[in-house]
Amino acid sequence: MSSSANEPRSQLDGELHTLRRHLVSMATLVDEQLAHAMNALIQGDVEAGEAVAARDSEVDALELTIDRHCERILALHTPVAADLRMLIMAVKINTDFERIGDHCRNLARYTAPLADFPDMLAATTVPRMADIARDMLRGAEEAFINRDRVKARTVIARDQQVNRLHAENLSALIAQMQQTPEATEALSYLITASKAIERISDHAKNIAQGVVFLVEGNDIRHQRLSDADRSS
Repeated sequence: MSSSANEPRSQLDGELHTLRRHLVSMATLVDEQLAHAMNALIQGDVEAGEAVAARDSEVDALELTIDRHCERILALHTPVAADLRMLIMAVKINTDFERIGDHCRNLARYTAPLADFPDMLAATTVPRMADIARDMLRGAEEAFINRDRVKARTVIARDQQVNRLHAENLSALIAQMQQTPEATEALSYLITASKAIERISDHAKNIAQGVVFLVEGNDIRHQRLSDADRSS
């Protein structure tokens, strides 16, 4: 085969490599946002929280860059099946990354109203949930970089742990509201923070599911529905 015939494939491979680099940059950015948002929240550092919220525009800008790059590839090239899986996954997980960024921004904004209640925050499962959610996010990134479906499935399984901690947190905080109605506002922020971290873990799970789809060509988001279709 001539070098001219190979040129379109080489160009596409280059575009896909750039897309992967953008996605890794996005993963790194939102991981930093989550770490800094939780540090600000736990330490009651309002200035640090404001800095995290300000960086959300960087997440939004990178989301647009990735979307436009996917559009460029589709417009200029003829992707085969494996390439199309990469593009489908990229569009989906790009949205998940952007939403994680939004939740990090919101967590950072809770720093000011919760700064006077450090003991209340420490008594919740919020810090533990955040540690697990960040581990999940990093695991999903590692699974993507290495195309590791086993690692991806490990990340997916951990989502249930975060869900359980959130449920425990919710019950405890609602009970505390009833006992100390004067602290209702602060407790409401803690409930919202817990929910934000639970949603971050959901998005990390979605990213890991995208890796399974990329590697296996198998969409496992609604596994029970697929199993039901096969058995009917």
